[in-house]
Amino acid sequence: MKKFRIAVIFAVIILAFLIPLGVFASYDIFYCSYDVSSGGDGTWKYPWACETAAEFDAVVDDICSYGDGILYEIVPKGYYRHVIKWEGKSCGVYTSDFYHGYPPHTGITLPPPLMVSGALVIGLSLFAVGLVVYRRRTAF
Repeated sequence: MKKFRIAVIFAVIILAFLIPLGVFASYDIFYCSYDVSSGGDGTWKYPWACETAAEFDAVVDDICSYGDGILYEIVPKGYYRHVIKWEGKSCGVYTSDFYHGYPPHTGITLPPPLMVSGALVIGLSLFAVGLVVYRRRTAF
């Protein structure tokens, strides 16, 4: 029974890492900013300009030419997350939500092996500490 429980816990941990990867892999991600004058390629480092409504519409049209996508519009107090989808024969903004701070995945990027090994070290350390506490507790 104990081995089965460990296998289930391990499977849940693996799924917790894989599900977010599948969600982000399904859409192309683009960026635009109010403080960029022109140019850019839609990446975080070189966002498109979208200060005016005409520039924003041009960006949406560019994303529609790629297919579906997520556009993060960076504004002074946060960012808008626009989901751009094809609906029938037209393409446009499907949903828009405002968030404070910076868009996801724009901070420090750590390689996945480093994150997985770090989580593994922390987990094994906690397991070892729990085992030591359990053995000392049963010794009395």
